[in-house]
Amino acid sequence: MTRIAVEGQAKRTHPAERGTVYLHVAFSGTLRNDVVDQVARTHRILVEQARAHVAAGAAEKWDSASVHSYVYDDRVKSSETGGKQRVRRFRASARLSVTFRDFEALSTWLADIMDVDGVEIDRIAWALTDETRRMLQAEARIEAAEETVVRAQSYADALGLGPVAPVAIYEAGLRGGGNGGGNAPMHAMRAGAMADAGGAHVELQPRDIDVDITLSADYEAGVPAEG
Repeated sequence: MTRIAVEGQAKRTHPAERGTVYLHVAFSGTLRNDVVDQVARTHRILVEQARAHVAAGAAEKWDSASVHSYVYDDRVKSSETGGKQRVRRFRASARLSVTFRDFEALSTWLADIMDVDGVEIDRIAWALTDETRRMLQAEARIEAAEETVVRAQSYADALGLGPVAPVAIYEAGLRGGGNGGGNAPMHAMRAGAMADAGGAHVELQPRDIDVDITLSADYEAGVPAEG
């Protein structure tokens, strides 16, 4: 028997279904209480807005689990001596993420909060729903497996070995021994782009999301036919 090792790949592409915006609220100043109050007040407003979007169905969920504060020294020019003097300053920050299913609502909200003091938009992560991702993965697995059959049979036909029979199949990174590939067998790409704000709307153009499957498989074929 002759063993034939082949690889199969497949990709499914689908428009993004969820957009998660990551926000950062931060203030600094010389008075600790003022800084903390500014962060708390702004963060509370954002949380209330996030809850409203979830209640209205525009957003799926929100999360806020990160709060930081620290003290640092800043050197500023003295108006009296012209030299530098050390000033003790305080900084506090809090993070918030909101996952939207309605991209129009997301665009409008981004435009609203861009002008809010202390609010920074870190990034937007685009994703699929779990149901869609599982469906695309299942479709891609079938196509990738079928490709391994076609490849293996092509080699067997070229060598006159006859029909092939499957021995083993591996998702990427699971084959023991060789390189095995370091790629995850299922990879959902995060993609997105945000254009300049215009009026009360930010134009969002999320790119489609790719779901990739890579498989490797071993097949066996019979000995060459005697001439």
